[in-house]
Amino acid sequence: MYGSIVGPSDEERTFAESAAPYVAEFVGTFFLVFTIALNTMVITSSAANGVMLMVLVYVFGPISGGHLNPAVSMACGLVGRMPWPQVIAYCLLQVSAGLLAGMACYEVFQVPMGVAPIAPFGFWDAAFLEALYTGMLCFVVLNVAVSRNNNPSHDQNHFLGLAVGLVLIAGHAAGHVSGAVLNPAAAIGLEIVGTQSRVVAPAPWGLAYAGMEIFGGLVAAACYLVARRHERHEAQDQPHFSSRWFCEFYGTTLLCVTVGLGTQPNAGTPWVAGAALASIVYAVHDISGAHVNPAVTLAMVLSGKCPLGRGLAYWAAQLLAGIVAGLIVAGYFSIAGSGQISLQPKGDFSWISVFAVEAAFTCILALVVLSVTPSAQNLFFGLAIGAGLTLGGFAAGPISGLLNPAVVWSLATAGTIQSSDPQVFHGLALCLFQLSGGVLASSLFLSKEKRPFKARSMD
Repeated sequence: MYGSIVGPSDEERTFAESAAPYVAEFVGTFFLVFTIALNTMVITSSAANGVMLMVLVYVFGPISGGHLNPAVSMACGLVGRMPWPQVIAYCLLQVSAGLLAGMACYEVFQVPMGVAPIAPFGFWDAAFLEALYTGMLCFVVLNVAVSRNNNPSHDQNHFLGLAVGLVLIAGHAAGHVSGAVLNPAAAIGLEIVGTQSRVVAPAPWGLAYAGMEIFGGLVAAACYLVARRHERHEAQDQPHFSSRWFCEFYGTTLLCVTVGLGTQPNAGTPWVAGAALASIVYAVHDISGAHVNPAVTLAMVLSGKCPLGRGLAYWAAQLLAGIVAGLIVAGYFSIAGSGQISLQPKGDFSWISVFAVEAAFTCILALVVLSVTPSAQNLFFGLAIGAGLTLGGFAAGPISGLLNPAVVWSLATAGTIQSSDPQVFHGLALCLFQLSGGVLASSLFLSKEKRPFKARSMD
């Protein structure tokens, strides 16, 4: 069970051993919220918050599970992996730690803080993203820490802290809308600080944020139960087709929304996109393979790693997710009054330049996916895939750098809604460039796989 430790039975534990998980949750949440409060003044706050969460999960995870977030604790209770008395105790301690951290931060630094939607966005704009990314955090935690498949008996995985820390970095895509709090304990703690400030609007934003974040956790619990239907029985079966399809749809939607929001100024798109992809891979790699990219799916089909029928179903899920994400992103672009979304080459670059970078870096990304071996002991497989996307985003960003037909589809949808100017031709061209990268990746992978076989056959 998530949050439990292997050790003496309840009757054999001392008082200190029994109290340790609760003390760990209080202390860990205090440090996390204190860090979040300080980083409201820093542009790179998402990186600092994500790294702090990763460190705290590795420190306190073996003791308490390292929830450090009431939404996470409630999600664990909803899926039946934690008794409700313990859930309630964790939540009370986490909120108390958040309040103490908020007050301590203000008293020490005397800097006005608080939580509120960032103009020109309103409450529901911010609330939706708080729920979406808190749900993403809870979904990743449940899949990585609770799933039996990711945690065989007496052999826990080693990538929980890394996976959840990456979600907070991905959540930076919402930073220019809501501040990307993603934690009810932090929202309430910062609200206490906000009451000391004349800068923050006189409204109960902290409680409102906390409510939406908890709602995101509830949705994440439902999504987890859909994705892990096959784990409900003792005799664990292969994932159901519907679970595979859902994971591709949900994961691709999260990735496309993150990239779409990341095209807003100062969002660090390659970092947040890579972090989002890596966390999704850690969460659902054992269910659907976590392709979340039609070019990757094509490479997997051509390499014989994915049946053709499943690949076509994945394409449908990914492209539908792109449309849904495009509808979401279009709303935020409309409110922000940002520049027009364009899929044409940037600057003075030609379509030949776009073809070269899209095909090359999509090939690299797909080749990484084909080559890495996910396992409970392999800490870096998801990070390697996310790094492939980040690399392509930075290297090809000045020209194009989308590397995913589903992302192209989402931006084409958003751009068409925004300007009433269909970008079908540009979108199809980019998709073809990226799919050609997937074909190239499968060819390189198959040639690489055949060489060792020939060498062994000659011995």
